[in-house]
Amino acid sequence: MKFFIPLLLTVSMFVSSCSSTYNHWDRSIANEVEPPLNAEELFTIKSTTNINKELNNSASNIEYMIRGDLGIEAQYIEDPKMPSDLAYRIEPTIENMKYKIKIYGSVGAINDHSAFIELSNLVRKFQAEKFMSPYSLYELYYNAKLMDFPSLQAMAKLRQLSNVSTDNDSGIRAAYWADINEKFNVQERIFNKKKKVKTEERKAVMDVLDKVSEDKQFRNLVAKNDRKGAADLLRSYLPWEEMPPFEKLFWETHLKVMVDPLPLEDRVFIYRGIDDDVIQMAQEGGKTLTKEEAIKEQKIFLMSTMMTKNQGTWNRRLRSLTAMYEKYMGTDGMGSSEFTSTTRITNMFKKHSLDPKGSPFLSYTPKFLVSNTFGSRKNTAYFLDPRLLYFNMTSGYAGEIEFLLPVASFPDDLAAVYDVDVHGTSPEQFLNKKAIEKLDQALGAGKGAAAFERIQLNSNKFFAPVMGATGKVVAPPPATVDGKFVGFFKKLLGMSTPQVAEVIDEKSNMGCTDLLQLFWK
Repeated sequence: MKFFIPLLLTVSMFVSSCSSTYNHWDRSIANEVEPPLNAEELFTIKSTTNINKELNNSASNIEYMIRGDLGIEAQYIEDPKMPSDLAYRIEPTIENMKYKIKIYGSVGAINDHSAFIELSNLVRKFQAEKFMSPYSLYELYYNAKLMDFPSLQAMAKLRQLSNVSTDNDSGIRAAYWADINEKFNVQERIFNKKKKVKTEERKAVMDVLDKVSEDKQFRNLVAKNDRKGAADLLRSYLPWEEMPPFEKLFWETHLKVMVDPLPLEDRVFIYRGIDDDVIQMAQEGGKTLTKEEAIKEQKIFLMSTMMTKNQGTWNRRLRSLTAMYEKYMGTDGMGSSEFTSTTRITNMFKKHSLDPKGSPFLSYTPKFLVSNTFGSRKNTAYFLDPRLLYFNMTSGYAGEIEFLLPVASFPDDLAAVYDVDVHGTSPEQFLNKKAIEKLDQALGAGKGAAAFERIQLNSNKFFAPVMGATGKVVAPPPATVDGKFVGFFKKLLGMSTPQVAEVIDEKSNMGCTDLLQLFWK
């Protein structure tokens, strides 16, 4: 009993002090280890003595090699100020909403055969050899620039794996990278020891939260639209001490918006087919509706398969936010998390697009015809805050225009639910009609039609960048809009590397973009 009372106090402090929890776990461990190399050093390839001026290397060859391996635009730039003992520097960047990789080379670097082969080997490691998506390179670079220890260590391992053994200096370079990685291993033991303390603190909190009363379980908090309660629970179960900066930023940003979303009339309209979904029923007056009541009264919500295809109390199922790291969603094509642990967001997006089993995400699309392929018998429409939707730029199914929402929707997000056995034919028209009726109820009789027209305008502007035939993000045209529109993320502090995002003012141009671009400077 002496242990239980202070533990309850710990739980109370843990759940109520959101920002301090995030800030504490963000840097405390990283500040206690000393990586032997920084990001710039790890993304720079040194010159070798294997020079052959008769080689057919050229700037165009390097650019072609990167495009061929990664499918991303490349630019080779000869930098006369670059020291001669350095051959290449790799700089992933996003410019004008386009993904690019800039390769800076010193004078004569294109004739350095071993350096060129090492560059080629490293680029291939960024693709299918070690990661699921070429976009993972950007997440890795983001984390490394912020001095995330596991990300720097992962990059050091990649450098060792990419080393070339074709010249007289190869043994020297092999010994160098072996020494660097041994130094990382020494620091890793310190890092893991500190991290274990944080993990045990979190597990002690979860042990209590697993067993709280039914009305405080995650599903029931969502069922009664308790956004703050649900967000606090997620915050308590999320493995912050395991997360690189990009993953932390993703969840922290999401939780803040989840608690306080935009009013209905300022949201966007989006669909999800639910033929194969487990339908969750909302609560009314402390009572959970039956499935028939919930569909009739248009009061359902959904949860990801991470929650529904699981066992234990609803709170205990949130432990899968950690367990999935070593399962399908968190690993590469060979089941390893050695490198994907540093790029979990892009990795999970890609894995979800291939197979959403055990995924923490729900998929949505602005295209009714797409949702109808997954919901010919049951379909839904939603009014969602666009800041809670993440375009899946990693998906190979461009025509689906897939947006992802973490963990669960709320009953008050639902615009309408259609069931062919109850509502008959014309599902799209039915969903639109019910959506207007919901707005009438929320905003006042007779106001629904005008509000729905406004939401459609919001939606058209928001989804315009990704509604092309290829599904790729393109720069939206400048727009002058009336009323209250949500912007996404502006600058990432005033540094030369990406940092914490902030929501810009509501009158900004409205146009969706993908997650990496949101958090990139």
